[in-house]
Amino acid sequence: MKITLDGQPLNYTLEGEQNLYQVLASIAQWLRPQKAEITHLSLNGKPIDHWDQKEFENIPIKEIDQLDITTATETEQEFNELEILLHYFYVLKNALEGKQHNSLMEILKEYHHVQPPLEHYLRSVFMTEGSARFPIQGVPTKEEEWKQAEQFVQRIVSLLESRLYEITHPYEACEALIPILEQTKQEIEHTSVLLQTGRDREAIRNVLSFIEILSKSLRILARLRSSDIRVQEIHKTLSQPLKELNEAFLHRDSVLIGDLLEYEIAPKLEELRTLLSMTLTERTS
Repeated sequence: MKITLDGQPLNYTLEGEQNLYQVLASIAQWLRPQKAEITHLSLNGKPIDHWDQKEFENIPIKEIDQLDITTATETEQEFNELEILLHYFYVLKNALEGKQHNSLMEILKEYHHVQPPLEHYLRSVFMTEGSARFPIQGVPTKEEEWKQAEQFVQRIVSLLESRLYEITHPYEACEALIPILEQTKQEIEHTSVLLQTGRDREAIRNVLSFIEILSKSLRILARLRSSDIRVQEIHKTLSQPLKELNEAFLHRDSVLIGDLLEYEIAPKLEELRTLLSMTLTERTS
């Protein structure tokens, strides 16, 4: 039995495995510490399109001449899936701008497949299931509907481009984020005042922006300082308040929003900024 892993021969020694499933399970376990997963398989020169445990268990070792395995890290998978989403929205954007009714109708037929991964990757923006639905039903018929759809799609394109930039240029994204985070500290105080004076709509808009900035800070730190216990600790410390902030926002609970921002989250922003700055300093030293 010959095995290749991402095009390279894998020196694999059987340790009691009797079938294909046991071989793949063993290799998957070996890949786990590297934060990689099996993404594609080819058995004896034939691609395998889906993972079927029962089917794999019925393929004994003696029937495996060549096993070709392709893997991807979590970051690579995220990048690939974000690129697919972005391509879809580029096509949708072009159809909207050209008012291509027929093309738009066909593109929107696939939107129900796009919405769940969109909500998954942009969950700091779309915080509930179904919140990333297309803003109108079907193809626009009025000028106002065309404008609404175009604004929605442009927003998604910008968000997806930003997420991809975090992956391809994490240090540049980190540097750009530091002054924004500093400004956010002042905006939190202002948001609390807005809530206290009944200007909820303006405050909610600030909260949405803040949640995305905070989430972005945590993502970048997790990417650049994954083994730093301080990053793990601040992520753990902020995860619950951020979850509660999301829920408070959904329920329009202005009192809880103000308390969470002022007493739970704001005290941690300086620590976040320090870690981001330290990351850039260590890179150049």
